[in-house]
Amino acid sequence: MGAITDFVQNQLVDALRRGGALTTAGAAGSSAVVKGIWTASTAYVVGDVVVPHANMTGAGGKFLRCTTAGTSGATNTLAVPNPGSTLADGSVTWTAVAGMPVPLTTHIALLKCTHGARANSTAYALNNTIAVTANDGKIHLYICTTAGTTAAAQSTLYPGAANEVITDGTAVFTERNAALDAGTAQVEPSGGGYARVANACTLANNAGTQSAGSTTASSGTGGVTSNNAAITFPAISADWTTNPERIWGMAEYDAATGGNCLGWYPLNTLQQILNGQAPASFAAGAFTITIGN
Repeated sequence: MGAITDFVQNQLVDALRRGGALTTAGAAGSSAVVKGIWTASTAYVVGDVVVPHANMTGAGGKFLRCTTAGTSGATNTLAVPNPGSTLADGSVTWTAVAGMPVPLTTHIALLKCTHGARANSTAYALNNTIAVTANDGKIHLYICTTAGTTAAAQSTLYPGAANEVITDGTAVFTERNAALDAGTAQVEPSGGGYARVANACTLANNAGTQSAGSTTASSGTGGVTSNNAAITFPAISADWTTNPERIWGMAEYDAATGGNCLGWYPLNTLQQILNGQAPASFAAGAFTITIGN
């Protein structure tokens, strides 16, 4: 099986997480990745990518990549060709490439399960959800699909495979990967001041692949990015979890409420969030995402 290169991973990180492509408002994202909107009588070098001018025709969803260095002409009403085709502009040659729309901002949510961590010799009802530290060392969300009582020990019952069905004592549990990917298994707290936290998709907010805290175009390996500033939820005015509920993960959406789920991520440890606690927060660099292999 092949793998995508670090070059492509860096492009994806900067496009999807850091404003490197067109935003949902149709504007240029990071000027470190896209060199702004095309301007007349400007020197460009090979590899420079620009957003077509608003007066250009056929530009929807496309960028222009400089493939012959030179100086752009004075006409902003050029016709942008199909991706892969070239466009002469002054002494510059552009090649049209496909653009990628990205969110202006993602919204971070917390996810809870109804019964916290799996417990030994415990009765579970249909549709109870539990968080299990599986044999792969990660926390997974499972739902009870046959009511019953768990075994006296977890042992090696849970390999941690996506969508696996596990018989645990007389109870049966199904791993929720598919439902989470479909955006149908995410359950957030409600009330008590809970709200998603906005995180703008910019170079300033999200690290490049070269190092945590970096704010320039990605140049590292591995496709890993993280938050450059703390992600802090609102003050808690009433319990966000009611025992035995626990926060087991987090998710990102393209809207402050509702919207499309962009991704979900398990926490390292389960959490209760109760009235009187300090606001829930993820420190800078704590929320890491790998895009690619």
